Amino acid sequence: MEYKVKGVLLNLIHYPILTLGPSKRLGIWFQGCSIRCNKCISKHTWEFEEDKFIDWIKFKNIIKSYSKNGRVTISGGEPFDQPDSLNIMLDILREAGYYDILIYTGYRYEYIYNNYKYIINKIDVLIDGSFIYGNQSESIWKGSENQNMYILTKNNELKKIYEEYKKIKKNKNLQLLNDGKNFYLIGIPYHDFIDGID
Repeated sequence: MEYKVKGVLLNLIHYPILTLGPSKRLGIWFQGCSIRCNKCISKHTWEFEEDKFIDWIKFKNIIKSYSKNGRVTISGGEPFDQPDSLNIMLDILREAGYYDILIYTGYRYEYIYNNYKYIINKIDVLIDGSFIYGNQSESIWKGSENQNMYILTKNNELKKIYEEYKKIKKNKNLQLLNDGKNFYLIGIPYHDFIDGID
């Protein structure tokens, strides 16, 4: 199949993640972010580094290993800074059997809806809004209180799962991943924890 773009800039693909959505999930982090929130814990994902490019053949081979799980969280970086790649990625994930697609974006829902409605229609849950340091949230799924969860799925069972997940309070559970080259912190910490690593 011929795609509009040949691949995507990605920082990390990891399974399982246990902290960014309900149940065990595949995690995909985009490389490159134009928003660059103050005190972001993922500054290593800001630059649009060409050596982070992965073509669709390789991407398909990686994600098919975890497709039986069916759940994926996409973050970054900023997924909507590569809209053409994100659009293709969502089609590939659906074709591979992923039925629960959660995306974190620093843009507001209104901006995404007005500019990328064709992508919105392929997402089950969208969490929007930039991270605002000092605007602490007690919700497990968001870094700051200004962020919102939009449950877009038409799957009623999935809607119920996310309505319950939305109510869960933050705990101190984070994942620390070592891929042999780098350490990655996966999850949404309290702001005082960020002070210790910034």
